[in-house]
Amino acid sequence: MADESHQASVEADMPRLLIAMYDVRINLASHKSCSLGEAPVAGERGENMSYGLLRKVLVVDDEPDIADLAVALLSAHAVDTAVAYSAHEALQILKTDKEIDVVVSDVMMPGMTGLELADAVREMYPCIKIILVSGYTHAGLLVGRERQYLFATKPYQITTILGMLRS
Repeated sequence: MADESHQASVEADMPRLLIAMYDVRINLASHKSCSLGEAPVAGERGENMSYGLLRKVLVVDDEPDIADLAVALLSAHAVDTAVAYSAHEALQILKTDKEIDVVVSDVMMPGMTGLELADAVREMYPCIKIILVSGYTHAGLLVGRERQYLFATKPYQITTILGMLRS
């Protein structure tokens, strides 16, 4: 008899349980995942390739022409982008835009450098992938650091960055 009443209680609560489970799945899906960069999935954005769980890339460079060109090239490959022209602006954007999963930043910038930005982003947003780029910095500068970041030298080919987005 106790088993029957317990089963009836569970069955009566089933719609609420299903709604609660659905809400948990939606809430988990809306949070950043640390397993970024899945293999591209064809057909999710017309004929272009999209990059799995990747939602948006923030491009950071103090040279507007270079930043805008990187945004245009990424956008041409169906990657959603945002742009910041300084590390401080990037941090402000990250506070408000929860869709950003990757930061591609120049290293040599006035004020806060790309390395300082990368360290701050890793501390505040540990699930965001960081790619550093520079025409002046040797990759050896990144060796021996506590935190390791992906690195590309300028000028880079967009396919190099796209490959890093997948890695």
